[in-house]
Amino acid sequence: MATPDKKKTEAKPDKKTEESKPFEERHHCLICGKPGLETICERCKLVVQAEALADKRKVEKGGGGP
Repeated sequence: MATPDKKKTEAKPDKKTEESKPFEERHHCLICGKPGLETICERCKLVVQAEALADKRKVEKGGGGP
């Protein structure tokens, strides 16, 4: 049984390999659409938290609710 000659593939040491820099994936805020590193920007996060706290206080006082 004859085996075909297979060429071994070797990494060429003289070829420069580019080091890939870890990139930071860019997102857009899901609320205002401003580009940034987070999925929700800091300003929108604070606004949502403030609205949730205000709604919670309103429900606890008995003056609101669904």
